[in-house]
Amino acid sequence: MEDISIEDKVKIASGFLLASPPGEVNDVFNDVRTLVDDDKALESGILTTLEEYNTEQLITVIPPGLDYEVIVSKHGKVDLDRYLDPRSKKSFQFDHIRLVATELKDHTEDLPIEDFRAAVETEAHKYVNDHYPNGVCSVYGLDENNIAIAIVDNKYNPNNYWNGRWLATWVYNRETGALKGATKVHVHYYEDGNVQLNSDKKSDSTVTFKEDVTVTAKAIVKEITTFDKRYHTAVNNSYEELAENAFKGLRRALPLTRNKLDWNKIMNYKIGNELSQK
Repeated sequence: MEDISIEDKVKIASGFLLASPPGEVNDVFNDVRTLVDDDKALESGILTTLEEYNTEQLITVIPPGLDYEVIVSKHGKVDLDRYLDPRSKKSFQFDHIRLVATELKDHTEDLPIEDFRAAVETEAHKYVNDHYPNGVCSVYGLDENNIAIAIVDNKYNPNNYWNGRWLATWVYNRETGALKGATKVHVHYYEDGNVQLNSDKKSDSTVTFKEDVTVTAKAIVKEITTFDKRYHTAVNNSYEELAENAFKGLRRALPLTRNKLDWNKIMNYKIGNELSQK
């Protein structure tokens, strides 16, 4: 690394940070900090990278004065380092390096299509609270025709060497009825190894806008619910296929006994008995 310039080191560090698994960006930052060995250059050079990572990964934070988590999203950016919580109609300053929210204050600007946005927010929160154990949701009014729905659920278990995140962003245009979504799943398991699941799926559907905003809001959330169920089922099926076929294909054709292993009688083997006792 001695022959690499500080600028190139920062670029390499930025790439590592953007690829950070859920809940591990601080660990990655501490590692690249050692490699770069120049805190001033690192902090100034990766600030944009951290902002990109945090907003794309829908990082959550509890601003002072609020008692619930808020999503840090590009759809909620109102100033250089300030983000909107549309639920409370307040904005807060966010430190992308330290992941801390400060200076909560009223957002005085008029919010576009607020009645419609609030109706979607109500239905979206019901859905997230019912289906996501640690889910957080924010609904943003983008302009006179568009709203954005951000959903994220994080599950961190570093003591058992795994972390995971489900995140989704949906944009609805009430003029055309177009509902476009992008959902991503990222899981990292790293006990005695390094295994990651990276999956993403896009959706493109239509929901007719009704004058009764509650009716439209329910229809939008119903479409999201249907997509999530299909995607969840597809991921589960992929795991079953992986366990039943791919993993078996990676095993030895013949064990050391030179006899084929009968998978249907695994419990009759000594190793099977040992595994069942653990």
